[in-house]
Amino acid sequence: MEYLNAVEAELKSVSPGMEGKLWSRTPGNIFDTTGDDAASWILQVPDCWGWTASKGIPAGAEKPGVKKLLNRLRHNIAQAGRTVDITGFGPPDMIGSPAGPFPDGNFLDAMFDGIKEAVERRDEGDDRLIVRFMTGVVGVDRTADPWVFRDALIKRLGTLAREVDLRVCSMTTRGVSSYNHTKFVIVDGRSVIHGGINWMTNYYIEEGPLFSRGFGDTAPVTDLDIALRGPAALSAGKFLDMLWEWARTHAGWVKSGWIKNRKQYPAWIAVEKPSPPAEGWTLYDGDDEEPYTPGELQVISVGSLGYGILDRDKDSAYERPYAEREDQAASYLNNETNLDSAFMTVNPDANAIRALVAHAKTSIVLSQQDINGFTGLPLMHALFDVRLLDVLAQKMMEKVKVRIVISNPGSPDYSNVSSVDVAYKSLYQRVRLRTRYDAEAHRVLRRGLQLAPLRVSDEQTWPGNYKYRLHSKVVCVDATAFYVGSRNVYPDTTQDHGFIIQDEAAAAQLIEHFLEKQWLYSRNAAICDWEW
Repeated sequence: MEYLNAVEAELKSVSPGMEGKLWSRTPGNIFDTTGDDAASWILQVPDCWGWTASKGIPAGAEKPGVKKLLNRLRHNIAQAGRTVDITGFGPPDMIGSPAGPFPDGNFLDAMFDGIKEAVERRDEGDDRLIVRFMTGVVGVDRTADPWVFRDALIKRLGTLAREVDLRVCSMTTRGVSSYNHTKFVIVDGRSVIHGGINWMTNYYIEEGPLFSRGFGDTAPVTDLDIALRGPAALSAGKFLDMLWEWARTHAGWVKSGWIKNRKQYPAWIAVEKPSPPAEGWTLYDGDDEEPYTPGELQVISVGSLGYGILDRDKDSAYERPYAEREDQAASYLNNETNLDSAFMTVNPDANAIRALVAHAKTSIVLSQQDINGFTGLPLMHALFDVRLLDVLAQKMMEKVKVRIVISNPGSPDYSNVSSVDVAYKSLYQRVRLRTRYDAEAHRVLRRGLQLAPLRVSDEQTWPGNYKYRLHSKVVCVDATAFYVGSRNVYPDTTQDHGFIIQDEAAAAQLIEHFLEKQWLYSRNAAICDWEW
């Protein structure tokens, strides 16, 4: 377990006081598969590799990956005996918006059907099923009304609503830049689905008509979640308890009379009075029963608190290591994620990913929306994670092969940069600091880097001339260990979470079913390829 050991050592150094809360290493897990499909723990959308208009791409929710994901969501939630936790992120719900703040369309239907089935199979006298929905919204959003969403669910449940304890929350912790960005479905603290997939039907399932829900008529987003069972799900739940506790103490507009008003960036919570009691917000204390350990898989679960929840880990003495020319990544004088050591102690997932990459010996594969941050208004994030790109630069100089696939640059969405050249230049800048000549830096990149925007077939665009869009957050090293979660590798300040796993067989499945298919087509658009 050398890769996990390296990551754990970094986490103990950066965030020792957050162990068991913000991060943990747990044995006893298992990949959550169905039927005879050993790779069914991989939930990718739309999973239409190689399909073109002439092949007849299935419409809407009939796309193979979408259909599989919706079935899994419904199935897992239907098994709930005590609790269901669902989190997400959404834009303001207004005219022209491509989605709303809460799960919608096919995603909401699958979740609702699972909740309904779970309630219907309960025995008389059982405690009510606790269902929590949390969404992250930008601070200017006043459309994310948790009561509207809760009341709509109650109406759909009908008489079954009396068997459900519904808790709905929308929250932001700093203006437009820090809010929940996780995409969890956790059932009973025993099973978890998580990754990059937002519960937005328009982005992931619909293809039109134009303006049917905002943009419409665009390429469905390529993305990936994974499904696990075991203590890793409980670890993720404990992380969510931290977010819910913050929301409880910062509720700024509530109809339940016992929650005090708070200023600054509030959470809005819709609950029934008097349920839950003021002390009943923690669902995952784990003290009332034996741990659920269905397998032997070790998993590191690691999250981040963004800004506004906790300033720093008071038990940490961590100071960021020196990095030459940190100002290369600054935008509009903003470089906080590269300079703020205290921030890193309560957002250790970026350090964990860097530690994983730093341990690579032969190969590093990144499937990402971008490696560059959004430097424009209003976010003005840093251009890149200086220390991550330094690790990639050093690894390429050590002859480790690096492959990066990103979303197609440019407007209207799913890219922070105007050209793939921005990503290349950022890597070049960090390599150049380690070489004597410009030509030598370019030579290192030509011999060690594969860099391309996403393609999913031999066609350069999705049918209708729409750009391919990539939103996955996957890092895989040495075909042995990998990260999957909601954390981008570019600078960000949201609340996120992910899993780091070392398992050669699972890594091989991830490579075969997702990463290699992605590169098979994306390499046709590569601007740099060491195999040329």
